[in-house]
Order: sequence, then C-alpha cells, then structure tokens
Amino acid sequence: MDIRFLATFVEVAKTRHFGKAAENLYLTQSAISARIKLLEEYFGTSLFYRYRHGIRLTSAGEKLLPHAEIINKTLNDAKKALAEIDLHFLVVAGTPNAWEFSMQQWLSAMKQHFPEVSLRAEVMNNDHLSRQLHERTIDLAFTLEPLKSEEFGTSLLQESKLALYSTKEELSEEEFVSYIMIDWGAKAAEYMEKQFPETRRSHFRTSSVQIGLDYMLTNGGCIVLPEILAADYVEQKKMHLVKPLPELSIRLYLNYMRDVKQLGLSDYITFLKNTVE
Repeated sequence: MDIRFLATFVEVAKTRHFGKAAENLYLTQSAISARIKLLEEYFGTSLFYRYRHGIRLTSAGEKLLPHAEIINKTLNDAKKALAEIDLHFLVVAGTPNAWEFSMQQWLSAMKQHFPEVSLRAEVMNNDHLSRQLHERTIDLAFTLEPLKSEEFGTSLLQESKLALYSTKEELSEEEFVSYIMIDWGAKAAEYMEKQFPETRRSHFRTSSVQIGLDYMLTNGGCIVLPEILAADYVEQKKMHLVKPLPELSIRLYLNYMRDVKQLGLSDYITFLKNTVE
C-alpha cells in the first residue's frame, strides 16, 4: 500500500467531499476515488458511506482515522526534520518545451557554480509539477508559464522573442501548408492565424519543440521558434529567418515552494535569480 493513500483518506474524511479533497491535494477526483478504493481493498472493509449529496465515515473509517492522522503527522514531521538539513541532492523537473527552450543551460550554470551538488532531472506536465512541488518530491520546477498556487514563488529566468523560420529563404502562400505548428499558447495561435491565414491548413502539429524542429530539418517547411533557439541553425544555414514576430515571446520561469527551509535549496534559488539580474 502506498503510504500517501492514508493522507488522502485523512483529507477526504476532513472535507467529507471527494472533489474538495482532490482540489486540496492537487489530484483528479478519479485519482482520489481510486486511492480510497485501494485502501478499502487493503483493509477489506468500506471506509465511507457514499450518498448522492455527500459522504460520511463508516464505523471502520472512524476507527482508522486517528491512526491515519498519527501516521500522517509523523511523516510530515519527518519531512520537516529532513528539510532542515543542508541540501546536496537536488531534484529538478520541467515541461518538455522548457527543457528544449533553455532549461539545460541554467542547470549547467548551476552545476558549475555548485559542483558538489547531485542533480536528478525529470520531465513532466504542469499538473504533475504542481503536485510534486507541493509534495516536495521535486525541489525546483521550470515552466513556460507560472504555476498557480499561493504557496509557490515564481521568478522569470529568461525571455526570447519568437520568429518565423523556414528551410527556404522565401515562402509562397502554398508553401504555408508545410507550416509546422507548435503550441506556443492561445495568443500566438491567434496572431499566426490573423497574420498568416494559410497556416490554418498546416499538415503537422506538435506540442514538442524538438519534434517540430527535427521534422522541419528532415522534410522542409516553416516553423515559429524562439530566436535564441534558432540562432545556431540560421548561422549554419539550415534554416532562414522569414519574419520576426516582435509581438510574441516565450518565457522560462523558475517555480519553488515559498517556505524553503533547506539551506542549500535557498542558495540555488538565490543563484538562479541573481544570474538573471
């Protein structure tokens, strides 16, 4: 049994609502339901009466609750105690496009400044990043948009203008069918459709910068990229600048828990923020 299931049980018992518990724990309601079901299977008994407009603990659930609360408190106390020691093992994570944009260079800079630190890096989506930051299973999260939580601190690390690039120096309207559409957000999509209506006929779309870039370099076409990411390819004449898009930009954000207690982690965050300044 996953020990976190007991924390889920305590939260459901406190809120008396699967949806509210899911919101507080940054999980989906189906994940909450699945955890409670597995917990009930583990103990071989029902823990909640489920009604149309709410839930309440069964007698078995009432007996389990004080034990679950003690275990949950003990684990939280252990986390706090371990968080007070100096941090030499750092777990960072970012979205795929944050990695491909420029996250690697920031980690390289930090490793050079703190050669003694051991790094572990993960790739995940925004929902998983938020959840694991709250659970403190990761220390820092790199994203292209700030993670939303009052418990998070967020710093802008880097910004780059977007521009339209192509494997050809000039593009005809028909050649916009070879436009490779990367998701840079609603504003960018709206701008491209307005300025270049032909891009609506795009035959290739992806959420990954690297997949889109590799596809274009292999098959030809045009694509919107951050200027700093495209610079080397332009210099090598593997692609050409078609049009700057000064109205559009991409940003890399650093996200972390505000109540940082690890001395080492505070140093890493301060270094990254000062590097920007």
